[in-house]
Amino acid sequence: MLATVTLASCGLSSSPSQEDDDVAAESAAPQQEVNEELAAALPAEIQEAGVIRIATDPNYPPFETVDDDGKTIVGLDPDIAHAVGDILGVDIEYVESSFDGIIPALEAGKVDMAMSSIGDTKEREKTVDFATYYWNGTLVLVKKGNPEGIVADQACGVSIGVIRGSLQQNTFLPAQTPKCEEAGLEPPTSQAYQNGPQAQLALKSGRIDGVMLDAPPLLDAEQKSPDEFETVGPLCATPTRAVSPSPKAVSSSSRSTAPSIS
Repeated sequence: MLATVTLASCGLSSSPSQEDDDVAAESAAPQQEVNEELAAALPAEIQEAGVIRIATDPNYPPFETVDDDGKTIVGLDPDIAHAVGDILGVDIEYVESSFDGIIPALEAGKVDMAMSSIGDTKEREKTVDFATYYWNGTLVLVKKGNPEGIVADQACGVSIGVIRGSLQQNTFLPAQTPKCEEAGLEPPTSQAYQNGPQAQLALKSGRIDGVMLDAPPLLDAEQKSPDEFETVGPLCATPTRAVSPSPKAVSSSSRSTAPSIS
């Protein structure tokens, strides 16, 4: 229903006033017309509530982050979500969560769906359904000059920060162990953090050697702190697409029968 954002792979504004902010937001994301047919396909409880509750970890620019007002969640995912809400004739309510708490919140019925750069894996598909809307990739953020000589696809013998519950923690970094051992080197060690900013702070203070996350938030960190950080590749293609999960469909009346965002 919406455009897909694609990230290439190599193998694996300031705001003078709130009024100006509002004008810019409206021009950047114009309101969509309601599609009555799609709106009628929404589960009855969502139609009655008039709102879709979306879980997210708003510490992941440019996908989602908290704006300068300290409360509004902005970014790619919110722009898409609000456009979808316009089309379905409902409001969007964001529910903040740690990344590793998002899927449990879906399973517990605390939210209706999630948008937070979540990769689609077979393990996750056992408990939630997914709608795909872009491809992603992974890099490593290091201190300026890359003093440890880290490469993203074989970070042997160094300490790498990851987000707890992420593909980088559970898939990418463990996959490097046999490569390092085959080369006679120690495998990388994983240090899990609640979110990206915590991991970046650990890197800045020297507690870890690098941060492995999706490429866009690391490129954002590099751009904001060019004298402190740089990103290193190769860019490793995420084996699954980033998606919007919803509770697992169990019957025709399940909330997850809402039109897919794809």
